[in-house]
Amino acid sequence: MMRPALPEIAAEARRQLSLAWPVMLTSLNWTLMHLIDVAIVGQFGTSELGSLAAGRTLTFITIVMGLAALSGVLVHSARADGARDARATGDYFRAGLIFALGLGIACMAVLLFWAGPLIRLAGVAPDMAEGGTAVVRAMALAYPAQFLLAAAAHFLEGVSRPRRVTVVNLAMLPLNALLAWAWVGGHLGLPALGAVGAALATATVSALGAAAMLVSAWTLPDAGPRGVRDLSAPAWRRAVADTPALIRFGTVPALASGLELAGFSWLIALSTQLGAVSAAAFQTVFSLHNLAFSMALGFGSAAGVRVGNAVGAQDYGAALPRSLIAAGLAVIGMGALSLFLFLGSDPAVRPFTNDPAVARLAAGLLALLAPFMIFDGLQLVFVYVLRSLGDQVAAGINGIFAFFLVTGGLGWWLVRAGLGAPALIVASAAGMVVAALLQGGRLWWVSWRRPRSSR
Repeated sequence: MMRPALPEIAAEARRQLSLAWPVMLTSLNWTLMHLIDVAIVGQFGTSELGSLAAGRTLTFITIVMGLAALSGVLVHSARADGARDARATGDYFRAGLIFALGLGIACMAVLLFWAGPLIRLAGVAPDMAEGGTAVVRAMALAYPAQFLLAAAAHFLEGVSRPRRVTVVNLAMLPLNALLAWAWVGGHLGLPALGAVGAALATATVSALGAAAMLVSAWTLPDAGPRGVRDLSAPAWRRAVADTPALIRFGTVPALASGLELAGFSWLIALSTQLGAVSAAAFQTVFSLHNLAFSMALGFGSAAGVRVGNAVGAQDYGAALPRSLIAAGLAVIGMGALSLFLFLGSDPAVRPFTNDPAVARLAAGLLALLAPFMIFDGLQLVFVYVLRSLGDQVAAGINGIFAFFLVTGGLGWWLVRAGLGAPALIVASAAGMVVAALLQGGRLWWVSWRRPRSSR
């Protein structure tokens, strides 16, 4: 395959942007939901924000593991769509729902019954363990709905219908904000539950969102040819038969995401050992970082879909150019956002706390981390591409090394060395750089080993 000409590059960039911006808004919606929770709980009290941070030591990591486990829904749907096999996309949709429901119920049960021991095992400071445990148990109720919502969203993104996902998620945002405000502070007749109230608001809105996302898939204009509405016994038997393939595909990404985030969760746990101010400041920075990460998710999803389409069409030579276009778009977009957060770190953290000490520390930590967010975006784009190429195992190993070993290990060592809260940012930045280098190098190697074109 010849190198694409400038008009082809521009056309592909426009195609990716059309797929990316709805996913960005969707991811931003979830980020804003978390940010709103942080802001509302932070205004309620620093100790409650510490409880929210302690609870997310477990909930954040397990939710992201579940989303990664379901990544095969997007990849297989995109491949089938690229191969023009509409019926297979519907089969993977049903298989994804089966997988999501089973996984969600299992996670809910584990967290409801063993939240306390898991919080202590995660290294949360004893004075924050009780509040964190209560947050985890409340959040556990959201898991079945959140995973069903994610499976349906992955299907819609895989068949290039991300705008439907965006509509549902944007509708969830104001309702979550209203319920969080009411449940945290005791308004509209609801009890004042602090951080637990924010978790219950998320669980309630997740159930409504899952129902809306399923309706969105059901009402696709081409739902008939795709077999989305096929509820026959043979259709469900095919779905059951396809489910093990999704589980096998998602196992390594889930484990990798879990260990990667274990590194960051370990940093959150370390922040609780540095005191309530450090814990609250790091939680604020971590939440703001997700703004940039939302943009990267959009480009990563678009690249994954387009590379998956190429694999389904057996046009392997298109994979690397499409990947590089996505990487370039991510650098431009995230670079601009990182610069904004670097220059405006002080006003950026103000909405999340009324504690001057927390605000000062969070602003300094954000300015330190902002330039490295570009690397985090790049590595995510490369991960999505590698998954679509069927190289999710190597991508997972790279992520484990960068974020579990480098980030987690370096954070522990620097905190023990007395560097304080900046140690958490240095460790985070180091992992982002290492991950971008490893994932980018792997993509280049895999791309050049594959046949340039099978057409």
